[in-house]
Amino acid sequence: MHMRNIRVNGKRTSMKLMPVEWESLEEICAREFMTMSELVSKIDAERQDCDNLTGCVRVYALCYFRKAANLSEPMPRHRHTAAVAFAAE
Repeated sequence: MHMRNIRVNGKRTSMKLMPVEWESLEEICAREFMTMSELVSKIDAERQDCDNLTGCVRVYALCYFRKAANLSEPMPRHRHTAAVAFAAE
């Protein structure tokens, strides 16, 4: 876990996230042309029934990439029989 200080709506706060979570947020920022402070401030302003900002940030990133995945080709649910036979050899 890595802790970073971020300004959220002008106030300094710290958040502790896994490196992959920070990388995900950085990717969202790049895609949306936002700074980390702008993104987290947006998440903070939109949260309703969540007291834990870090938890809300995690859920936001998960939902963001789930939505992005739904816009692309669906993942196959089952491998083809030929692929299973090849894997068994």
